Amino acid sequence: MRLAYRAFLLGLGFLLAACRGGADYRVVHTGSWEGRVPAPTGKVVVTVVTPRGEYPLDEAALRQLTWVRLTTKYHPDEKKNKVATFEGVRFADLFKELGVPNPARVRFEAWDDYRIIADWRKIGAFDPMLALYMNGKPLPRIFAPAWVVFPYHRLKPDPVAYNSYWVWKLKRIVVER
Repeated sequence: MRLAYRAFLLGLGFLLAACRGGADYRVVHTGSWEGRVPAPTGKVVVTVVTPRGEYPLDEAALRQLTWVRLTTKYHPDEKKNKVATFEGVRFADLFKELGVPNPARVRFEAWDDYRIIADWRKIGAFDPMLALYMNGKPLPRIFAPAWVVFPYHRLKPDPVAYNSYWVWKLKRIVVER
């Protein structure tokens, strides 16, 4: 009987793992700006430009939103099977708070002048996040101050096709309706 119970629990565990669905993110805390984007009081991490205006955001403002944690493989070290735990906000939550829940396109601009325009309907389906922390610490200098991070397993069957969207040293996001 005891062996049958263990087999049942093992099978249940495999079933639950296979049905993960959208459970990639663990919510650290929930939050909202309740209609008012706070003015920065500290160093601006990223500036978001929408049809409604330009919003310089510091970490304190971002922490007022729902803060999440994601453990995943990551580009550029996915071939080494490196895994890290990232913390920050989901773009879906950020864009909703800024009044553009379903943008058409998003342009990511990095401090090193790297720029890429993304069809949000294409990459938003993978539920990326704006990461500020990696393994419990601020992002390493090579990636800081902010990084576009995806739940890596969602990018299948061709994660390499999305490598250009893992923008690190992110400084500005331009959102278009």
